[in-house]
Amino acid sequence: MHRWVFLSAAGMAVIATLASSSIGGTVNATYPDIMGCESGCPAAAGGWPVPYLVDYPGISPVGSVSLTDALLGIDKIRPIELAATFAFWLAVSALAVWLLVRKKRRRTSPSAR
Repeated sequence: MHRWVFLSAAGMAVIATLASSSIGGTVNATYPDIMGCESGCPAAAGGWPVPYLVDYPGISPVGSVSLTDALLGIDKIRPIELAATFAFWLAVSALAVWLLVRKKRRRTSPSAR
């Protein structure tokens, strides 16, 4: 039972984290190899609540970011921000699974009758 609860919450968190990559935003990105971005410049980003995908203007089409491009190395993945986004979605997912299990237990408990 506990394994199922953990795997459900973790699976939901992975899906929500990956799906959040479609939520766009802008971050300040520093790229020493890109003229004008040595000290930071605005870049398109994806991920919520913490943007973890960042446009790399040297290779990627400017102003766009995608999970596919990040997996191909065209855009950049920020690991700390990815972990923070996953932790957020894991907490939300764990709460949702806990509430569902609690509701199910209340329905099936003998004292509820």
